Amino acid sequence: MERTDQEIVDRIKRGDDKAVMTLYDSYRKEFLHWGYNNYSLTEQEGADVFQDAVIIIYKNIRQGKLEQLSSSLKTYLFGIGKNLALKRVSQSSRMVVSNEAVESNPGFDDEDPFEATERQKVIAGMLDSMGDPCKSILRMFYFDKFTMDAIASRLGYKNEHVAKSQKLRCFNQLKKMISDRFNSEDI
Repeated sequence: MERTDQEIVDRIKRGDDKAVMTLYDSYRKEFLHWGYNNYSLTEQEGADVFQDAVIIIYKNIRQGKLEQLSSSLKTYLFGIGKNLALKRVSQSSRMVVSNEAVESNPGFDDEDPFEATERQKVIAGMLDSMGDPCKSILRMFYFDKFTMDAIASRLGYKNEHVAKSQKLRCFNQLKKMISDRFNSEDI
């Protein structure tokens, strides 16, 4: 561990935002390369994971959860990044359907996993056909597990309440599409 790592931690603790930029600039390129090689993250995914990892470190330092480093700052950053990357890869490799969407489908049979998979594919296709902002909001909320505040920030909404209202409209639109599709098949 370099002495400069602890200096960066101390500077962040004192509220020096330039120290965060030092951390960011020091490891970004290497982190993106590492994320691509080890987790097949796209450049955008790697950048998102890196930014989230830096934010976690920043919050841990500012909230007093990280006082003294027991390893290098790089090791700490990449450890957090590893957990975030694994979570992202895990989420993108499985199809998650909200319980509400599943429960709104009459005839859904939990005992037939192939039927559920087919329905999930159809629902994913419906989501893709919705276009933005609905597609983005629903994916960020249900698949990427973003908070409504983060969604509002990323999509330029005034606040989380506006984003939440939009998400509800989009979800109801998707729910109606699902209901129409599966009800017509069941008749």
